[in-house]
Amino acid sequence: MLIKIFNKLLHYLLIILIIGFIVFEELVWERFAQPITRFFSRLKLLQKLNAFLQSIDSKVILVLFVTLFIIVEFQGIYAASLFVQGNIIHGVLVYAGKVPITAFTFWLFQNVKPKLMEFIWFERAYIYVTMLIDKITHSQTYLTIKKQTVSIKSFFNQKIHMSKDTLKPKIKALYSKLRILLIKPL
Repeated sequence: MLIKIFNKLLHYLLIILIIGFIVFEELVWERFAQPITRFFSRLKLLQKLNAFLQSIDSKVILVLFVTLFIIVEFQGIYAASLFVQGNIIHGVLVYAGKVPITAFTFWLFQNVKPKLMEFIWFERAYIYVTMLIDKITHSQTYLTIKKQTVSIKSFFNQKIHMSKDTLKPKIKALYSKLRILLIKPL
């Protein structure tokens, strides 16, 4: 009996985590962080920084990466605590401030990954996390929630697109009527 309750709670926790992952992936990563990361990749300053990073010791890179990672995680925790306290605007601002740092940290990781993988414990943790993400993204629960999320997103995108299509002709018609009324022939 207790095992069934535990499994049910674990199942619901998994659903909540998957929804959070999908929301992050769909809203934050695709809309904000990924474009920022692409922008970082094109900056000449960061290309010079990348060359410098390749020349320094792996331990320094590890300290830099872990420091940025901890800052990003604490920002997320702080933003969540602000949300829970009802400070929605402050929570959104803290979370929005997290996005560029996260994107930079991701850029950094992509560029210094071989140096970080020199640490066996880091490589093992990376392999474990990627296997866990792979397992989650291929689970039936994830696929079901993702399918529902895509259909909801499609529905809202269609409604927004339809409202734009119907709004533009209405504005043009109103403008034409106002123009006729305002510009009277002499």
